[in-house]
Amino acid sequence: MSQDRFQTSREVYHRIRWDPRIDAHDFVIGYDTHGEQLEEVGFTSFVPEGDIPWHRVWYFRRGHERIWDRRERVDRTASLGAPDGVL
Repeated sequence: MSQDRFQTSREVYHRIRWDPRIDAHDFVIGYDTHGEQLEEVGFTSFVPEGDIPWHRVWYFRRGHERIWDRRERVDRTASLGAPDGVL
């Protein structure tokens, strides 16, 4: 991925959703509810174009690792679906 362009939450969602090498059940989505803390929803429970707009999605997490984080500008999606140790 180019250093100049950061993927959108929608693009990351669709990568996880449609890549057959990735198990979407392993992911959660962190989003802003305008409360004091971010909340999370399981990836498979998230409804695109539903109650949570794309601009409120702040991160995608697998286990304890944030794969994509808008605030921290982290994007590890290139390694998703790759064999262990291969990027």
